[in-house]
Amino acid sequence: MEEAGDDVLAAAAKAGDRAAFAVLVRRHERVVRGFLTRLAPDSGHADDLAQESFLRAWTKAETYAGDGRYRGWLLKIAWTTFLMDARARRRRPPAYAGQAIAPEPHAAADAEAEAIVADAMKRLKPEDRAAVTLCHVLGYTHSEAAAILDFPLGTLKTRVARGTALLVTLLGNGETR
Repeated sequence: MEEAGDDVLAAAAKAGDRAAFAVLVRRHERVVRGFLTRLAPDSGHADDLAQESFLRAWTKAETYAGDGRYRGWLLKIAWTTFLMDARARRRRPPAYAGQAIAPEPHAAADAEAEAIVADAMKRLKPEDRAAVTLCHVLGYTHSEAAAILDFPLGTLKTRVARGTALLVTLLGNGETR
């Protein structure tokens, strides 16, 4: 089953095949988690959002068109999950407000560079961050990213350009920390 294509597995999942869906989760969880890690306030929250996204993908399996764009469909679900969560968080304060959160352990130079870029990314608007992540990190074309985020193509291009310019400014000036 591991060698089957996404559309074959998605059709099986649509029919209720949990094993087929598990293969799809294993195949795409790294990309979905990576996308959400760049959007969410911390990696633990990103993991929760990824889990929620896959749960929604399972319950909405019948909505996948079977057009060879399963990963894009999943990322659209992840984006919608993130937006719904962000709206809910604005309406209520976090449970840990006022408490110190221990930093996650990092591995040295590469981790430090990654943390600097992540800090800069967090300063972008969520929509700009998502557009930059899809186009520059995950390698989607502007058209594909616009479809995933449900933005007009021109809006997506503007968000990528604005986000990229701000990142260059932040990283060039060392303003991230």
